[in-house]
Amino acid sequence: MTRGRAAGARLAACLAAVGLAGCAVIGDSRVPIATIEVAAPRPAAERALVIVLPGYGGDAAEMRRRGVAEAIQEAWPEADVVLTEATFAYYRDRRLLDRLQEDVVGPALGKGYRRIWLAGISMGGMGALLYEREHPGVLAGIVLLAPFLGDQVLDDIRARGGLRRWDPGPLPAAVDADHYQRQVWAMVKSWEQRPELARRVWLLCGTSDRLIEGARLLAQELPAANFLERPGAHTWSVWIGGAKELFARVRVTSLKTGDE
Repeated sequence: MTRGRAAGARLAACLAAVGLAGCAVIGDSRVPIATIEVAAPRPAAERALVIVLPGYGGDAAEMRRRGVAEAIQEAWPEADVVLTEATFAYYRDRRLLDRLQEDVVGPALGKGYRRIWLAGISMGGMGALLYEREHPGVLAGIVLLAPFLGDQVLDDIRARGGLRRWDPGPLPAAVDADHYQRQVWAMVKSWEQRPELARRVWLLCGTSDRLIEGARLLAQELPAANFLERPGAHTWSVWIGGAKELFARVRVTSLKTGDE
């Protein structure tokens, strides 16, 4: 087994352990990331775009069927939405970041979008954070819906008494299949010195979600208004309802920033 596929197998095992696996859509990382584009119901002169990464086992069609775009646009009718086919294979084969930049974000910039938000559901939340680490400053912000934030690294952070006392140790400059969780949390730790970066991150999780402890750990580094807990588990009802409330807050912040 290659190193990339071994790391992918470990990630799949982690996701299964927290109850995220099911009838999984794996996908094919050799092809460009396909998308479903949903135009803003109320277009504005200042074009805004929300790109959404699916969770493990999900795809663009499922997000469309579940009403992800409608939930975002109910709260933010001026925003275009792109649902992506960034399925598990892109993570497993370590092609997510290059393909996401080449197939989705880069073309969006070419179309004139200057304010791009990247949202991720569950596994997609980890993907959004990895993209932020690889391409700092490209995004207007990140929205994380019940994100998968690692497993053993969370235990390590807690054992050290919290993120501020945690030392990630030496890490390769590029995202590494064996250390991607530590690399993401090292980035989060760096927000202590750059709080303006933390203000760009928005987070939602259900109070009964198996991933809530990781979300609460991340929330300690964010402004209080950027974190939303809703009753429920790792389910679509929590994410859709929560997305409406969270993106309403994002919209207000985006409009204020755009006026500056």
